[in-house]
Amino acid sequence: MENQVFSISRFGAYLNKYFSEYRGLRLQFAILTGVFAALQFIFGSKPDFFNASAALFLFAIISASSLNYFFTPRARKIKFLLTPASQFEKFLAMVVHLYIYIPIMFAVALFVAQYCATLVTALFTLSMPQFEAPFAGIDVDGSVVLLYILSYLPAVAFYLMGATIFTKNSFLKTTGLYIVVSFAFMLLMTIAVGAHAIGVNAFSEWENFDTVNRAGANFMIVMTVVVTLLFFGVSYMRISEMEVNETKK
Repeated sequence: MENQVFSISRFGAYLNKYFSEYRGLRLQFAILTGVFAALQFIFGSKPDFFNASAALFLFAIISASSLNYFFTPRARKIKFLLTPASQFEKFLAMVVHLYIYIPIMFAVALFVAQYCATLVTALFTLSMPQFEAPFAGIDVDGSVVLLYILSYLPAVAFYLMGATIFTKNSFLKTTGLYIVVSFAFMLLMTIAVGAHAIGVNAFSEWENFDTVNRAGANFMIVMTVVVTLLFFGVSYMRISEMEVNETKK
């Protein structure tokens, strides 16, 4: 008997349907590539990690909010719920979209834009194109990347949760809620890490500063995973609740 919650073949078929029917994905890629190429051509420089990651972050949370498309109006929500796949598989497809497809799409867009900008520059200057290695000029620091990932994971999950809760003006409403929750979370993190640091320093000198840093980093990683899973759980329960509510009508 086929698993009613998750089937690899069924999920693969739904994932193919999801990306083939999702409106605007090809247009989004074309627009991103064009914008990146134009910026590199106009300013004559490659995007740095901060600008590229900020653009990816903003695009991802907007994309997460836009997934309320599946839940409104009611006719579209019913179509989504009646698609022959489990609600877990439909939710998992959204996660794949936000955490795998979008970062890959951004990387490919930057790659294509880099060489398009080089070709256009050579065309306008009537010179040989000066091709460089892919993503040349993007200096990446490991600790910065880790901090970015720790921000990206829960933020995107939070906006996905918002899309399942706020079916109208999802991005604006979720952003307001995100500001409040982020402030409370950062306050809690500061108190927890600070209390740990005080406890360690009460029995030691500055040579234990690295230990405090490692403990704080581990705490942040664990909390990020827990909070992200919490947002995922609420999102999935909201989608399951929609199915139950529509069945009762």
